[in-house]
Amino acid sequence: MPLLAPADRRILRELLSRGGTAEIGEISAAVALDNQAVQTSLGTLQESGIVSQTGSVPGLGGARWSLTRHGHEVGPSLVGSDLAGGPDGHEATGPTDPAEGWGFPWRPPKPEAPLYATGLSRRARRAADRAVIGIAGPPPRRRGRGRAIVAILLIAATIGVGFVAMNALRVTEITVSGINDGAMLRPAGLAGTVLEFSIDGGDVTSAQMLLDGFPVSGVQRYDNRIVWPVPELTEGAHIVTLDVDRRFFGTATAAVAFTVDGTPPAVELPRVFEPVALDEPVVLAGSVEPGVSLQIGDQRVDTASGSFSLTLPSPPGGPVPVIATDAAGNTTEFDVIVPIGYPHTTGVHVTAAAWDHDGLRSSVVELIEQGRINAVQLDLKDEDGRIGHRTNVRLAQLSGASRELYDLREAIEELHDLGVRVVGRIVAFRDPTLARYATASGDRDWVLQTPDGRPLSNYGGFTNFNHPIVRQYNLDIAAEAAAAGIDDILWDYMRRPEGDLSGMRIPGWDGSDPSPVIVSFLAEANSMLREAQVFHGVSVFGIAADRGEWVAQDIGAMSDHVDYVAPMVYPSHWGRGEYGVVHPEAQPYDITRASLAQFQRVLAGTNTAVVPWLQDFSMRVNYGPAEVRAQIDAAADLGISDWLLWDPQVTYTNEGIPVSYR
Repeated sequence: MPLLAPADRRILRELLSRGGTAEIGEISAAVALDNQAVQTSLGTLQESGIVSQTGSVPGLGGARWSLTRHGHEVGPSLVGSDLAGGPDGHEATGPTDPAEGWGFPWRPPKPEAPLYATGLSRRARRAADRAVIGIAGPPPRRRGRGRAIVAILLIAATIGVGFVAMNALRVTEITVSGINDGAMLRPAGLAGTVLEFSIDGGDVTSAQMLLDGFPVSGVQRYDNRIVWPVPELTEGAHIVTLDVDRRFFGTATAAVAFTVDGTPPAVELPRVFEPVALDEPVVLAGSVEPGVSLQIGDQRVDTASGSFSLTLPSPPGGPVPVIATDAAGNTTEFDVIVPIGYPHTTGVHVTAAAWDHDGLRSSVVELIEQGRINAVQLDLKDEDGRIGHRTNVRLAQLSGASRELYDLREAIEELHDLGVRVVGRIVAFRDPTLARYATASGDRDWVLQTPDGRPLSNYGGFTNFNHPIVRQYNLDIAAEAAAAGIDDILWDYMRRPEGDLSGMRIPGWDGSDPSPVIVSFLAEANSMLREAQVFHGVSVFGIAADRGEWVAQDIGAMSDHVDYVAPMVYPSHWGRGEYGVVHPEAQPYDITRASLAQFQRVLAGTNTAVVPWLQDFSMRVNYGPAEVRAQIDAAADLGISDWLLWDPQVTYTNEGIPVSYR
């Protein structure tokens, strides 16, 4: 076999410095040779039995070259101390260290004559084959002295054998730290992890580390410790093993198995349930990986079998948070919506003054008796901030809001006796009465203001939907109505005023889009009303389906906290050309159908009901039975059979309302 070429020795030294294994690309970069030259040298070393090619290591890369056991034995001597192989292909002038970076010092062997790759084993054989030359000596001395020498030798041999036996029987202990056996790890949690093996009683220099059965690179040795910075690994099960030769015979092995998992647990549970009855329990049932930690709302749910079921005594008052966490720490979070099956509703708007008026009240009763409506929307607090019924809400009494035109409980009982539901309308934040009281009392932060701090004049006064006292005032009015037996609470003016947001100041708010504040109020109200088993709705602008940011009405977010949305799609309120309708007020069917279709699109998948406000009053175009019926038919053609009619004078067109809608 020829002498090892300088390039071969440089590559052999690089393999020794990397723990005995590396890819061609890693070697090429380190010794400044191209891949073809490295491949040629590795072939030469392979023919000498010094290296061998191994397969690819899962999660670490392509084919690798590793030192054989023979290579580990003869490699340091073959490399020598006088050749490092500079990047220009010439021999280096300084000494090199093939164990550089391994954590322990290495001294080059004494310079010798060039060695062949098989030279070491041949020397051993020649030594064994040398002839033994007999040399004559003096005659043996007395037998007694010889026996003593033999005895001493026997004792020494016994002690030596005992010493060897004790060391041979010594247990090699390997302790592992950095990763617990059986651990579940996320890829993010694996980053920066260092796996360490501490060896007691074994030959540390013989240690070989394998990942899933393949040698790994980057191993570092420090005294009796083997350290491996764990690289990025593929998801799945892995095992790292370390084999160490015992001092005299046998091999000690340690292993740590773990799983890399970066996939969040899958939870099979509907995000939106089918509508349920207001007073019935709800069963949330689904499946998940066995053993996953699952929390629904504020309750922990057993998942040991892989399936789960949780029964709620009544429909929840808003989205229910679901959090699933697996053993590796991956988390899946989402909300479950359980909508209420809103009852079929056809009704008319009635002011407090109209209910107090015998003639107007009688006309509403006539609609009921004719079977044209099954609900009456009765004002609780109107656009002026006036409460039409007798109230015990303290702030209403202080601000002078109560008009006491009717007794709320008696009105509800009367309408229930007629077989219809009662929808209580509360005009929330447009409230001139409360705004005047707050300003006079020095509570200027109760009202919206101009940029220079003056009360905003829109609608005579718009109260601050971000102020806790203003919010609680409206909630108190709703709670009082719920206690009196109201069936629904329907909010109006649940928005900010029209106009540029920069032209108004909302005390306590940062000046950004206040839509989340509006939504948070609805969430608070929904929780309260659900406990009282009262239906919950919100009136919104007709444009809010696709331009809700103009007035802080986020329809999608609002729908999570109400049972129905009541869009005000009055034909007279649309500009010409909206949704491709040339003259909306003169085309009630076309504009009603087009605008409601937008709301259906936005609310698709929410199971939130759509109960539109329809027009039964005249502005530029005279409205009669045909125009009213056209709007009802347009809604019906979209599958919407619920509606509320609006006439501020409470004089409805009976002939436009089909009896069959009762």
